[in-house]
Amino acid sequence: MSSIQDVARLAGVSKTLVSRVINGQTGVSEKSREKILQAMRELQYRPNGIARSLVLKRTNTIGVALDSLCEPYFFELIEGIEQVVAQTDYDVVFCSGRNSKKLKNRSIQYFAQGRTDGVIIYGSKLDDEEIILQLQKSGFPFVVVENDLANLQINNIVVDNEFGAGQAVDHLIACGCRRIIHMSGNRDVRAALDRQNGFIVAMQRRGFTIHSDMLVRADFSIEGSYEATRDFFHRCPAAERPDGIFCSSDKTAYGTILALQEMGIRVPKDVMIVGFDDDRPPMLEVRLPKLTTLSQPLRDMGSAAVRLLLEELEGESAHKRRLVFYPQLIVRETTRPR
Repeated sequence: MSSIQDVARLAGVSKTLVSRVINGQTGVSEKSREKILQAMRELQYRPNGIARSLVLKRTNTIGVALDSLCEPYFFELIEGIEQVVAQTDYDVVFCSGRNSKKLKNRSIQYFAQGRTDGVIIYGSKLDDEEIILQLQKSGFPFVVVENDLANLQINNIVVDNEFGAGQAVDHLIACGCRRIIHMSGNRDVRAALDRQNGFIVAMQRRGFTIHSDMLVRADFSIEGSYEATRDFFHRCPAAERPDGIFCSSDKTAYGTILALQEMGIRVPKDVMIVGFDDDRPPMLEVRLPKLTTLSQPLRDMGSAAVRLLLEELEGESAHKRRLVFYPQLIVRETTRPR
């Protein structure tokens, strides 16, 4: 493998001049530059990326920390990130927290210790705020996606979950539902809390009185919402059963539908269901009615996150920005007008 010394020797120049050319610096005549580039081509020399980053104090790499890389739901977000990065001279590295706070924090710290120039953090777990505050104090460039931290001066990409919940409630009412409940998501996730709050606000706006039985504590898993649904319907008198359910996620909705089917309750004839996320596992879609849901513009959110981070890295903007995206109601088979 050729070295910088080999390039300097073949070009008849000093190592310093070769280093200047490799790092795109000035102070090299056009004649010497061409001799150096020709020598690099002949020797098939490839600059040491680590050494180059130490000289330039930049890696030309962006890190992305996700709660999980195994969920197909995140593929559109990843695609949006990659589409923008591909148009630049940056590379991108993805890390999965495997749904562990410790592992996710380790990934973020790894990125912030000189391995990348900036990091995109996806997720809205409440305990993410600790590491985000640390990054803010350090001055390391980053963008937070999904976790709505309006109280912090940071670059923030969010989806308006309360707006989406309102769309779900309005749609169920328009379909004729009058006894509507909410199957909540994980209590340690800000998106779940925002969607529940959006449900409450929308119902009150429509003149409904909210009581505790209308807020069923579930989670973002199929198994958890299946159990929560069975427990709720076994406790609920038949005359008081809901005719509409807004679920905090699509996985919550799928668990709810499976439990209802097992109990002989028909969707959408007896109960209408609206989910959130447009997360469509192929195996479940074959077995269950296609889900009416709120679709998040994840590809656009991923692209916007990269652009926001690049603005900071390239010194184009010193101001932190909060960009809000809105989910879109997608009507399928689990709701219909009565």
